Amino acid sequence: MTLPSQIIQTIRQVTATEAQFLPLHEPMFRGREKEYLNECIDTGWVSSVGRFVDRLEGDLAAYTGVKRAVVTVNGTAALHICLLLAGVQAGDEVLMPALSFIATANAVAYCGALPHFVDSERASLGVDMAALEAYLQEIGQRKRDGLYNKYSGRRIAAFVPMHTFGHPVNLEAAVALCERMGLVLIEDAAESLGSYYKGTHTGNWGRLSALSFNG
Repeated sequence: MTLPSQIIQTIRQVTATEAQFLPLHEPMFRGREKEYLNECIDTGWVSSVGRFVDRLEGDLAAYTGVKRAVVTVNGTAALHICLLLAGVQAGDEVLMPALSFIATANAVAYCGALPHFVDSERASLGVDMAALEAYLQEIGQRKRDGLYNKYSGRRIAAFVPMHTFGHPVNLEAAVALCERMGLVLIEDAAESLGSYYKGTHTGNWGRLSALSFNG
């Protein structure tokens, strides 16, 4: 059997058939969704404001325990805005896990910055904080205006851990590392609505954070 044939056969063995398929997530419409949607259409509040937007922002802030929630068009836009507010500039590097959804890297690219991928660990599937600290000790150089990659010469502006499939990373270690290294911590909490780290909902640990509802 040729190598391409072996690869195809292996993929087929681990890929579910249509009958076995389990969606990662799917929308559930079991309440008054049509009524609310019709109200938006009838009243003309179909853009970025209205009582449903205000209600969602208030409910989300109350549920997660953050001081303020601002609704955006999607999670990628939310993360993009977080990076801009954190001062990420074109040419900067932003640390993020290699195991993540493409939106994490896309948001960085929209700033003109460069994704700097780092390793994940098995327990949480999130960033390996011990490995990251050792790595930054090796490649990082502290200057008056922040941490720099001594090999690329670029400023490392922020660290964006992502809570993979809702499993929080070691946020205490992330906060401590960012304080020592002079990095802005931005949580990509898109996959972790309803997840808590030591009794506190994700999204409360970084300077900014982004949640998402996907579909």
